[in-house]
Amino acid sequence: MKKPRNKKYRPRPVSNGGGLTVIARCHARGQDAAPLTGGQLQDLGLAYWLSLEQLRTGAAGEEAWSCVVTALNIGLALVETGVGAEHEQAMNVALEGAFRAKTRSATSGNFRLDGDAMRDIEAALAIHDSQMEVATRAEVTAAMLLVRQRVDAGHVYRDAEAPA
Repeated sequence: MKKPRNKKYRPRPVSNGGGLTVIARCHARGQDAAPLTGGQLQDLGLAYWLSLEQLRTGAAGEEAWSCVVTALNIGLALVETGVGAEHEQAMNVALEGAFRAKTRSATSGNFRLDGDAMRDIEAALAIHDSQMEVATRAEVTAAMLLVRQRVDAGHVYRDAEAPA
C-alpha cells in the first residue's frame, strides 16, 4: 500500500529568460578567468601611452596625467594582489615621479615630467603592459575596484603640509 502524500503541489516559478540566465552566468565566469584579448590590451594601452607622450612633450593637461596615474595605480593594485609582485618598488617610484609633476603643475600650470620620472613611469607602464597580458579579467576588474575604493575612501597621495 502506498503512503499518502501530504504536500500540496506547488510549481516552481520560471524566469523570463528560462535557463539562459544560468548559462550566461556560467559563460561570464569563464570569460572572467580568461586574460584580456589582444584588441582590448591595445585599446587600454593606447590611452596611457599616448597620455605619457603628451606628458613628455608638455602638451598634457590634468586628464592625461590622470590617465597615466590611473594605469600606475591599477598596476600597483595588481602587484599587491600578486601579479608581478616583484615590481612594487618600481610602481611606487613611478607614482612619486608623477606626483612631482602634479606638484609642479600647481605653480607652473602645465604637466611635465622630469627625466627621472619619465624613465620610471616608462618602466612602470611596460611592467603594467606585462601584467595586463597575464592577469585575468577578474583580477583586472578587482584591481580597478580596489583603486576606486581607495579614491572614495580618500586614500590618495597628498603633498605634505608645511609646518606652521
